[in-house]
Amino acid sequence: MTATLSKNSDTTIPTPGGVVRVRPFRSSSNAQLKAVLSFTPRVSALDRTNAKSQTDEFRGFFTLFWIGLGLLFLRTSLQSWEENRTPLSWNFGRLITGDALVLAASDLLMVTVMLVCVPFVKALQYQWFSYYPTGLVLQHIFQTVYLGTAVWWGYHRQWYWVQSGFLVLHSMSSMMKMHSYMSHNGMLATVYFRLQKEKALLEEAISRYPGGRQAVVAEAATRQADLEAEEARGVSITPSGTPGPGTPTPGTPGVHVPSEFSAGYEDPSATLRRRLGSLSEASGVSTSTKEGTPEPLVPSAEIRHRPTSHGRRKAPPATDALPAPHPDLPLGTSLEPSATTSPHTPSPPNPLAWSSNEEIAVLATNIDAMQEELKSNGARGLIWPQNVTYKHFVDFMFFPTLVYQLEYPRTTMMRPLVVLEKIIATFGTFSLIYTVTEHYIMPVLPKEGDSLVTSFVNLALPMLVNYLLIFYIIFECVCTGFAELSYFADREFYQDWWNSTSWDQFSRKWNKPVHTFLLRHVYASTMSSLQLSRTSAAFVTFLLSALCHELVMAVVTKKIRPYLFLMQMAQLPMIALGRLPIVRRNKTVGNIVFWIGLMAGFPLLAICYLIW
Repeated sequence: MTATLSKNSDTTIPTPGGVVRVRPFRSSSNAQLKAVLSFTPRVSALDRTNAKSQTDEFRGFFTLFWIGLGLLFLRTSLQSWEENRTPLSWNFGRLITGDALVLAASDLLMVTVMLVCVPFVKALQYQWFSYYPTGLVLQHIFQTVYLGTAVWWGYHRQWYWVQSGFLVLHSMSSMMKMHSYMSHNGMLATVYFRLQKEKALLEEAISRYPGGRQAVVAEAATRQADLEAEEARGVSITPSGTPGPGTPTPGTPGVHVPSEFSAGYEDPSATLRRRLGSLSEASGVSTSTKEGTPEPLVPSAEIRHRPTSHGRRKAPPATDALPAPHPDLPLGTSLEPSATTSPHTPSPPNPLAWSSNEEIAVLATNIDAMQEELKSNGARGLIWPQNVTYKHFVDFMFFPTLVYQLEYPRTTMMRPLVVLEKIIATFGTFSLIYTVTEHYIMPVLPKEGDSLVTSFVNLALPMLVNYLLIFYIIFECVCTGFAELSYFADREFYQDWWNSTSWDQFSRKWNKPVHTFLLRHVYASTMSSLQLSRTSAAFVTFLLSALCHELVMAVVTKKIRPYLFLMQMAQLPMIALGRLPIVRRNKTVGNIVFWIGLMAGFPLLAICYLIW
């Protein structure tokens, strides 16, 4: 599983003198890439309320798939009754129900321990320690002990692979939730205390101003009124508060311009460059075509301004005169996924930002920027640390997502019939998984001396069917059921991975919660903090994912073998081959190769781990 970004994601912004190309910008702060993730109300592809899937021409094959599995279940049950006088064999059942109470208690304990995240963040709030580096070290020590305990407990209890695998997988998903919660709140705590520092500096600057706060407030209000009046008269204002080029000047007959705006003119293209430069710093957009090679923001020819209905250029807003915030300010909620789909409405500028005193104006603008970074994106408008409560964290525990943010898109009601439908579907699908495992996988598991070809052929189809059923029960039943219970509106837990023509497509589409986590907390984080290239960050993401998969296999098989790890890393050259033009042009061939690889992987792993 990995996350990749398109290299051709440039966006064009038309201007009167040409176009400006922009692309995602890698922030130099301690946060991740901006505007690459999104939370928005959506339904899953296989949901019966999905209008697109319900009108698809191939929707009947989905129905046929379940009817066929129902017939297989009926045939197997009848055959078992004729041979053993039982509807289904109970051999597998005895294995998976062993030590069930201890497993349930262990899992409940692991979930309860997650609540430690709240006092951790409260300690940051009370400044018992800072997140960088103390909090970061404590966080990773805690996560390592948490996961290590789950692994050790499965070995200690000598559980069957189902019990030990379940506990480790659930612990890994819980660890990812905790990591996202603690790291995001740690980032917001950093913003919060930088905000307090800027406020203290502002108070010091005000105390040094002649006349104190009352005088600086009055001066800022006067300057704001003057600038807004000039804007209303059509005077172009530069960030320094002076008229822009082409604005009527004192020498223009019949036009009176106050003396404070009669100097400091600036070339229009320079003004636009600075404004777009400020925009790129504030919004995370870089104006470049190649890495390290800046592209001209505007063409060399003079920019032609569109005249207003009165034959005069329309002036930019007076807020253009406000200074830009300091570029090294820490970022917060602007990096959340919902910042791209449901951003909060910015507050009006701090009145002191209009001051002609540069120090006071910049500090006030910095305070504005960081206050916006602490405000949630959504309808509730939470401001950190309002979210640092046990109730808020428990809500996040129930949300079927691994990426934390202050606020998520929510539904207005919970539908009990949908929850009941998902519960019935869960038990029904699990009965099919049990049937396939008990009657079509366990009797043909390879042993020493067995023909490898025969074992491969016997296992390929039932293991693929089980994979499809496990995918359905996790993402369509469990995740959607919890989303309904918790009023979580974004239910796109997967995309049409079955149409994948390459392994990177499959990695992005089949498990969206894990993909989103890896994209935000591994791929983008390593690019930001370690200054890695996209290729290096993708390699690190694959490496971590492969190591986690191998850890699960070590727990399940109680063997340390690198088979799954090597198969995971082998996807990297396969992804490179999949990007060749000849493969891209033949999507059907790519999809066939994908399905053959997926079908062959499961029996090969079973043979490798059980025999060698």
